Amino acid sequence: MSDSKTLNLLTQAYLRFTEFIDSLSDEQFLSPMDGWTPRDVVAHLIGWNSLMIEASLSILAGKPPAYYEDAPKDYSTINAGFTAKFSSESKRDLLAELRSSMEKLEGFLSSLPGEELTADHGVKHHSGNPATVAGIIESLAGDYQYHTNQIEEWFDNL
Repeated sequence: MSDSKTLNLLTQAYLRFTEFIDSLSDEQFLSPMDGWTPRDVVAHLIGWNSLMIEASLSILAGKPPAYYEDAPKDYSTINAGFTAKFSSESKRDLLAELRSSMEKLEGFLSSLPGEELTADHGVKHHSGNPATVAGIIESLAGDYQYHTNQIEEWFDNL
């Protein structure tokens, strides 16, 4: 992957998120806020890291990622599956799983030729724009940033 901007964006968002989550007490990690707990958010991101490899392969093959089917439901089915699949309540265990899933995603992205990140393989995002590997990875980075800010706000407003 010659364009390190996309990977750097994801890595920085991931590092900020994990640093913040690591600073939470075990009680805070399991505290429900807005229907989720920080634990649930970590489980959600573990799943999405892995899903982005599958989605990237689909885009590179000219096929829409399977998760697009859940977009009308704001990915609620997928997210519920991830929070159930990664059900540990141990912050340490879940952060280790998150780190492992991120390492796999970073390894996959690093193995791609740089031009494949932005290549248009004829797949359309539900917004109507071309779907690219860079686009979905930038979206995942945005999700990390969003959830970091969201959890920070939860605790600031207590």
